Formats: sequence, C-alpha cells, structure tokens
Amino acid sequence: MNDLDTTANDSAGRRTGRRAARLAARDAVRQAARQLAADAPRLTAGSASALRAGLAVRSACLRRAALTAWLNGVPEQVIAADGHVPVTVVRRWIAARYGRHPDDPRAG
Repeated sequence: MNDLDTTANDSAGRRTGRRAARLAARDAVRQAARQLAADAPRLTAGSASALRAGLAVRSACLRRAALTAWLNGVPEQVIAADGHVPVTVVRRWIAARYGRHPDDPRAG
C-alpha cells in the first residue's frame, strides 16, 4: 500500500463516518418526534402544569436532535420532514442557538 492508497482510505473513512453521523442524527430527530407524539395523549390527561412541563421536555429533545442533525450537515428540509415540523421552526431553532440564520434576509 502506498501513500495514495492510505490517503484514499482515510478520505473514504471520513466520508463514511460523516454519513453515519448524519444517519444517526436523522434517526435521533425521528425518535424525538415519535416520542413527542406518543407522549402527548398521556400528558394531556394530567394537569395543565404537567402538560406544559412534559411538552417542554419533549420539544427540547426534538430541538436538540434537530440542531445536532443540522451541525452534522443534514439539510433543514430533511430535518423538518423527519421531525414533522415546518422548516421555519427548524430555522428559528438554528437562529436562536447560533445567531441569525444564513438565509435570513436581515442577516448582513
């Protein structure tokens, strides 16, 4: 094996690792969305404060998963579809955590 083979293998390994990270991040978004949907009926059966607290925790999990996916290179439209939320919500989460979104017309 020569240096070119090693470089090619390293590059392929990094690509495979990034792809695996993106797939895992997408799976986390889908899981968080499923958990939120599954827990919503149980949460509504409780008190209003329990509902607010439960929904806040579940939506925070979804938001964190969405941000992780975005940081791993998953497109916003894909995150929105996986999380069953509008793209504008994903963009707001990104802007709230990392400053203005690059597509924001007010960004300068």
